[in-house]
Amino acid sequence: MRTVVIVVMLVSLMLAQSACSVYKAATQPPPADLQGIGVGTPRQDLIQRIGPPKFSDTDPQGRKQDLFEFQSGMHGASKARIILYLAADLFTLCLAEIILWPMELTVMESAVCNGFATYDQSQKIEIWKVTKKDGVQEC
Repeated sequence: MRTVVIVVMLVSLMLAQSACSVYKAATQPPPADLQGIGVGTPRQDLIQRIGPPKFSDTDPQGRKQDLFEFQSGMHGASKARIILYLAADLFTLCLAEIILWPMELTVMESAVCNGFATYDQSQKIEIWKVTKKDGVQEC
């Protein structure tokens, strides 16, 4: 009887954690579309492409400034890893999730990026900088 309870608990645990890495990989956002954004881009075009600014202000010269925060994921072809995750789950009876899910949460996580824009009098970008949230590298 005790063996049956242990087996049921193990099977329940495996089913509960199955496909977490698959779900995380499948729902990852695509890379942010920053191509064509730069000096001279109208403010409305920028907001339309990456969303509303997180913070807006004016500098001492009276120019409008916006701070954007957005997600930038991996290329769509990287979702092919889902096939490998499913195969690993089937082959190991979901034990691969012990490694795959934390890996998906850390190594494969999309980057949180900051964009900083300063506009001229006609509301076109005059200065445009994009960095990762930690400020270390460009998105």
